[in-house]
Amino acid sequence: MADPKKILILGGGYGGVWAGKILEKRFRKDPNVQVTLVDKRPFHTLMTELHEVAGWRTEPESIQVSFKKIFGARKIDCLVDEITSVDFKAKKATGKARDYAFDYIVIGAGGEPEFFNIPGVKENCFTMWSFDDAMEVRHHLEDIFLRAAEETDEAKRRRMLTFVVAGAGFTGIELIGELLEYRDEMCVKHHIKREETRVVNIEALPSILPILEEPLRVRAEKYLYKMGCEVLLNASITGAEPGKVLLKDGSVVETDTFIWTCGVKGSSFAAGLELTKGERGRGRLQVDAEMKSPDYPYAYVVGDNSFFLENGKPVPQIVEGAHQTAEVAAKNIIADIEGDAHRHSFKSNFHGFMVSIGGRFGVANAGGMKTRGFMAMAMKHMINMYYLFNIAGINQVWEYFKHEFLDMKRRSIVGGFLSWKVRGYWPLLLRMWLGLMWLFEGINKIGEGWLAWSAGSKSTWMFSATDKLGNPIVQATLAKAQENAEAVTAASGEWAEPVAEAVTAASGAVEAVAEGAADAAAPVFAKVWDLAKPIFDPNGGIATWFRTTFMDGMFRYLPFELFQLMIVVMEIGIGLALFGGFFTWFAAVASIAMCVIFTMSGMFAWDQLWFVFAAILMMGGAGRAFGMDYWSVPFFKKWWNGTKFARRSHLYADDPTK
Repeated sequence: MADPKKILILGGGYGGVWAGKILEKRFRKDPNVQVTLVDKRPFHTLMTELHEVAGWRTEPESIQVSFKKIFGARKIDCLVDEITSVDFKAKKATGKARDYAFDYIVIGAGGEPEFFNIPGVKENCFTMWSFDDAMEVRHHLEDIFLRAAEETDEAKRRRMLTFVVAGAGFTGIELIGELLEYRDEMCVKHHIKREETRVVNIEALPSILPILEEPLRVRAEKYLYKMGCEVLLNASITGAEPGKVLLKDGSVVETDTFIWTCGVKGSSFAAGLELTKGERGRGRLQVDAEMKSPDYPYAYVVGDNSFFLENGKPVPQIVEGAHQTAEVAAKNIIADIEGDAHRHSFKSNFHGFMVSIGGRFGVANAGGMKTRGFMAMAMKHMINMYYLFNIAGINQVWEYFKHEFLDMKRRSIVGGFLSWKVRGYWPLLLRMWLGLMWLFEGINKIGEGWLAWSAGSKSTWMFSATDKLGNPIVQATLAKAQENAEAVTAASGEWAEPVAEAVTAASGAVEAVAEGAADAAAPVFAKVWDLAKPIFDPNGGIATWFRTTFMDGMFRYLPFELFQLMIVVMEIGIGLALFGGFFTWFAAVASIAMCVIFTMSGMFAWDQLWFVFAAILMMGGAGRAFGMDYWSVPFFKKWWNGTKFARRSHLYADDPTK
């Protein structure tokens, strides 16, 4: 057997992950191909959301997606290591932990900030181009407000409360938005007057967000002014010193918080590789239209590391650029291994740009739609969730939704309306009462003869009155009804006439009494809403359609004995589970499903609808307060998250355990 082909991916950024997904899917069942991804961290970082963590809008884990989540039990090795060098001739990469042989290599090591050789900037600024950068800014902001609140020297306090962001591109404007919102929160927390603070955006160009159309730029700029931001345009930075930012016009901005977002270049690691550099690439590596290095036919470069001119312009260092270069590289590696003569060439297909300015406002030109405010933010969230669904499934989409809406107070497009939670002990009695109701529903059915099968079916109301589908339940019901009808007919001749005379004699007296009672107890007005009435008329179109289509169709071959036993067991089981708080979420879902069946069958009244609303409340973890779920849920969640099926399908809860 020939040695397997080895594909090595350096970097778990947008390009590396996308290439890994494509290659793994193609060679999943091919034992002759091995795919390995190496990154210095065990997680993929959502670089476009760094500003949220830096500005304390979300927690650090909100921008981390572990490689275990992304690749699960897939056929790809994800290793944590830092590559120090690559010998392309020997086809070997050297890391701090081990060496990695390869037949094909994909370089996606990301980018770094570009300082343009401006003196003092690199030594005196914060940057925003990695997870570590975001965490450093995050902790600095918290600390500077705390120290400023205690500072008595007016000059020092003013410098502490001045925040400068250099650059008005996407990263700079998004970070400014977070700073403005975080400043407002910190001013309230530390009793600092907002007028004492100063948030400054410095841009060398004559406008912010130059890649967007003027109407969107104007909207964004107006929002910044409204939030109290100073925007300095046509203001070039010529240098920086400790606590100072020097401008071309000779002015100086004194600040203890200087954040640089003005440019990006290829990573130092990529620039140090023995591969041809792009002529204007600022450390980026030259590639052809196939994303292949001109030096080696098995070396591919993607994302921020690649330099390719399309129509005379370099491919921009954006997420879609990383995805599309990675897709071209992965497909050409597949063609190389499979001997396919068809090659893939890069052709950009960018769908637009979105910029959030804090958590409640944004501007966007995406998919041909120019939007601002709520719609722009909603579009950005939807695109983020679409991306997360593609790399890590519905589980990561849910995690994103929780971080951005359910756990976030105030700094969201829906405010804090979704973030407030009910303590588990408040719905405790409701949970137990709902459980008792279901328990006695089942017990009462036993008392009504649902398990006394010799008496015939008791569940006829759940099915149609015809035998078109040959339903055994319906057959038994019709037979019993026919027998009863014949007995009534035989007896009617003997007693019908005397009874009729007695009824006629009594009717006059009854009518007189009824007239008097009606006069004495006449209601003020009729019932506005009779809550005892069924939600759907048992003989109406909806209930008839449901019984005929679903009940007759789904349970047509079940003996009525088995069907009735199943209903009784379900009701008692739901009741016990809810009362004891054991797998409460599943019991609540089953409760809602049973209510839907009874409702659609025409036998559920309006005053019983509280069953549904109570069950919805139970789905929020009510079983963990004085319930068995306190022990059972963590145990079974750990077991389930370790199964191969859960990891392959991304249908795990929280994080995979293997």
